[in-house]
Amino acid sequence: MKRVLTFLSALTLLGSGAALAQAPAPAGAAEPKAPAPAAADGVDAVVDGVQKFYADAHDLKARFTQTYTYKVYDRKQVSSGTVYFKKPRRMRWDYTTPQPKVFVADGQTLWVYEPEENQVFKRSLKSAQLPVALTFMSGEGDLKAAFHTKLLPSKDADRYLVELVPKKHEGDYQKLLLHVDKATFAVRASTVVDPVGNTNHVRFEDVSTSVGLPDSGFQFTPPAGVRVITDAK
Repeated sequence: MKRVLTFLSALTLLGSGAALAQAPAPAGAAEPKAPAPAAADGVDAVVDGVQKFYADAHDLKARFTQTYTYKVYDRKQVSSGTVYFKKPRRMRWDYTTPQPKVFVADGQTLWVYEPEENQVFKRSLKSAQLPVALTFMSGEGDLKAAFHTKLLPSKDADRYLVELVPKKHEGDYQKLLLHVDKATFAVRASTVVDPVGNTNHVRFEDVSTSVGLPDSGFQFTPPAGVRVITDAK
């Protein structure tokens, strides 16, 4: 559960994600090509562009590939699936590989369902340490207020690389790296670095916004017979 909360708390760029299992996008829906400055003028302009991209989106859907690297053991764990976000403060991550798993935040509660373990973790979002992650897409989060920002050299000519270091001490993670599309300011990938050097890299593909995701996709009811573990923190 701790690693789950670390991962979600650090996804500041995506804020309130809400996934819709098997919710098809309307025909013709495509990734937006919103007007953007011809060239970002420093890190503030890039961060402002990212902020505006997500503030303007009512919802978001994308495929993701997550690579978690254990520094000490030099071992990687790769997972993939589909993620959905919807205002206000809702998200859903549907993992399909290497095994099914579901994260759902409905605005009030975070659910983590692991079918193979026949268990569900439940945690109140009112007390969970996920303030920026669950407010960003709602237009409430402010990256520049929450983080020290820096523009780093990028290996990809069509992307900016932004480093975010939290202004307030975060025990779960040390910093974030955002790979930002220069044309749209959408985040193409994010990397969370924890205090011991482990990294959680998430790559996003087939991103589409404001596709009309239904609210029902962000609701979760534990299946009968599943053990529910409540985190009281």
